[in-house]
Amino acid sequence: MTMKPPLYDEIHQLALDIVNASAAEDQRSIWSAYHDLELLCKSAEVNGQSHPFHWKTLADFTTAASAALNIYKKALNSAEQYDLVKYVASIKIAMAELYAEAGDSEKGVMIAKEANEAAKLTSDLELKREISEFLLQHS
Repeated sequence: MTMKPPLYDEIHQLALDIVNASAAEDQRSIWSAYHDLELLCKSAEVNGQSHPFHWKTLADFTTAASAALNIYKKALNSAEQYDLVKYVASIKIAMAELYAEAGDSEKGVMIAKEANEAAKLTSDLELKREISEFLLQHS
């Protein structure tokens, strides 16, 4: 049984709020929930409860690619610091997808290969499949 990261329920709820507001095309609610998520991540960091899950979730909902990459890098540093290999793989494939979307497929493939190496150390078949599909599409 895996333990949930600190503040999992709060962050999960804010992510759901963003998704639901997006489906309703309610921009004000999207930005409000995003702002709350950002504040929660920063507060957790100050209080010593920071976890890569927090930052990856924030990055997933960050619309500016360069800002999202910076947040993913923060998540990656945290995941590597705590040797959370599944998070390393998940964050790296998200970064690879952003690079590919921005037209830098070469960098995306390089990072996806790193994600693949990390994923080999996990039992997460869905994550492994996602990485393999990315590599097949972009290699």
